[in-house]
Amino acid sequence: MPLNLNKKQVQELATSYACMVLADCDAKVNDENINKLLGAAGVKVEPFYPKLFSQLLAGKDLVELFASAGGAGGAVGGGAGGGEGGEGEEKKEEKKEEEEDDGGFDFDDDE
Repeated sequence: MPLNLNKKQVQELATSYACMVLADCDAKVNDENINKLLGAAGVKVEPFYPKLFSQLLAGKDLVELFASAGGAGGAVGGGAGGGEGGEGEEKKEEKKEEEEDDGGFDFDDDE
């Protein structure tokens, strides 16, 4: 199934991929390196994309960012067993807070 992406989406995607490649190669993710990689691939993007992405990712470890994003789901279910039972209380408090926060609307009003 082909992707139907507009020009803007293609440029964003190409810049994202360039950032990921640079991070995977342990190269500095900056606008100069992004432009070099895109140029070598023959991809033309608006000049603001490499600068925007490099500023967004400044000081962040992309490899760590991706590694931590995928691991969150497994950590939620683990850890049952031993202990202090404090987690159950936290969950009850969270649920209670969610129930109380109705954004100022009265959903039970029948009028």
